[in-house]
Amino acid sequence: MSSTGHTDMHVGCPECGATIDASVPMGPGIHTENDSNRLRGKQTRCRNCGHELELYYY
Repeated sequence: MSSTGHTDMHVGCPECGATIDASVPMGPGIHTENDSNRLRGKQTRCRNCGHELELYYY
């Protein structure tokens, strides 16, 4: 986790297999007493082949 309140992620591109470095903001997490546990999303592109990826997090 970085000091900016973001989580660094390393995911593989499904098109070319390159490793994509992405950063997503810290979400509120999942709370059992809260009914509004919604997924949040962020889009990014592979720098190797240009494939668009969507990252989802809580």
